[in-house]
Amino acid sequence: MEIQKRFKGIRNTVISSAVLALAVATANAQKATVEGLVIGRDGSTMSVKTADTPRVSVVLSDSTKATEKGGFLGLSRTDPGITALMPGLYVKVEGSYDADHKLIAQKVLFTRSSLKTAKQIDAGLNPIAQEVAAAQDSIKTNQKNIETAQQDIENSKKDIATNTQGIAANSQAIGVASEGVAANKQGIGLANQRFGKLDEYETKGSFTVNFANGKATVSTKDRDGLTEFVKSAAGTPGFMIEVQGYASAVGSPMLNQRLSAERAEAVLAIIQQTGAVPLTRILAPAAMGVSDQVGNNHTHTGQAQNRRVVVTIVLNKGING
Repeated sequence: MEIQKRFKGIRNTVISSAVLALAVATANAQKATVEGLVIGRDGSTMSVKTADTPRVSVVLSDSTKATEKGGFLGLSRTDPGITALMPGLYVKVEGSYDADHKLIAQKVLFTRSSLKTAKQIDAGLNPIAQEVAAAQDSIKTNQKNIETAQQDIENSKKDIATNTQGIAANSQAIGVASEGVAANKQGIGLANQRFGKLDEYETKGSFTVNFANGKATVSTKDRDGLTEFVKSAAGTPGFMIEVQGYASAVGSPMLNQRLSAERAEAVLAIIQQTGAVPLTRILAPAAMGVSDQVGNNHTHTGQAQNRRVVVTIVLNKGING
């Protein structure tokens, strides 16, 4: 009897140790760390290209901690938040994979120099995005023209059925029109394939905040208007908010670059204080410096127009059809 009791105790101990080891191994297997370049960002989803994988889907949340390392030996650290995560940024992501093999991010680390490079890339890509939008509008116009041409073909077919004397002439015209439609469709298909590889955004509305000379303080009037504008954006499915700061071309380039950054940050703070927009719906603020001057810098009125922050509601066309 005593031997049976001892055997039973040993067996229970072995089983408990095996279960504990399995639980520890499972927990460790779920943790993951990836390093790579951010190649896309849409709301709470961020795409990262690593050395081994062309695209890793990373899921962000308001609890995700984004940390910037800088200074001597990277010992200086700040927490700018997930709004700083933009395409072109080299990151290290710590988290765990879910059942769909998406990496749920707990921490995202990046260097100050990498963030600076990503912001420079973002500032340079804005004009390209506008050109892409214009090209897409042209494609839509061509598609409408094709639909109209196709309707004309159908009408011609009906005329052929009722007028046998013009069958030969109408058939020849329809053949020529069909070749043109096929050529246009092929051109549109190639263009769609090209533009489909870009992060395309469609503008749905914008609000401009103006500033006094050398200042980055938002007036009460602009604060109220901006708050209402942001709240109206919250009802738009799949929206993102873009913040771009500018300065007039008066003074040193370094001062103007700093002013445009401070103005963008001031506006971003007001947007966050409204509580109407999740952080995952805000793109990183861009300091545009003296680019895209809308007013004449030789006049006080033109300079006032250039001292601004433009807040834009955009939609990703790939998601919203």
